[in-house]
Amino acid sequence: WVFRNWGNGCPMVLRWVQIYGFFYVLCFHFLRPLVAFITKRIPERCRTNTWAAGAFSTSQMIGLSMALFHYPNLVLESGTGLQWAWLEMSVAFLQPALIALGMSALPFNLAWWGNTMLGCYVFHFYFKDQVGMWVWSLCDWVTWDPTGLLAFFLIIGLCAIFTTILGPAGHYFLLTPTLLYPRIVKAMVARPKAAVGAGTRPRSSPFAIAVGALRGCIEIVVGGSGNGRKQSKL
Repeated sequence: WVFRNWGNGCPMVLRWVQIYGFFYVLCFHFLRPLVAFITKRIPERCRTNTWAAGAFSTSQMIGLSMALFHYPNLVLESGTGLQWAWLEMSVAFLQPALIALGMSALPFNLAWWGNTMLGCYVFHFYFKDQVGMWVWSLCDWVTWDPTGLLAFFLIIGLCAIFTTILGPAGHYFLLTPTLLYPRIVKAMVARPKAAVGAGTRPRSSPFAIAVGALRGCIEIVVGGSGNGRKQSKL
């Protein structure tokens, strides 16, 4: 249940899921330098609200066209239909890039939603089936509205609730090891000092040994150097 097994294997080891992990690691190390490199070479005449609106509209049209003429994306969803890999992979990069360019001109601070999108993405698998049933029922409840706009705004409101509350909750759940680690280390460092002040010899507990091992693993993952720690913050 944890990894949502639908009867055809654990998603953690499915071959087509590995492409997501590959690009996450790739973007973690190289996306920000690439964006900085491109940003310096964009002409000033292209940094206007008009170009931003055009980028956002183009992104929406790409998504609409894919939904109308190509959906589902088999390469990214099941690892089949590799003859369409060029289309699906290019759209998967181009569409969000254009959205980012378009939203850069929006004069509002949406950092809360932007910073917690990972939680929305990871945990939507646990809610999407039930929420889909809610949306169907929701549309049935408002069939009396001849315009259909009420159902549209209710669905948008449902999405807003998820991205505002449930998504951030999932985001901070994913960050729990990182958030707890400094507190645990601080408590373990203070514990021997308190024991020495009381005149007793501090002893290494299994918990302290486990924390030390966890600390070593984290330092190995982030590189154990200033550059690694800098990248981990990015």
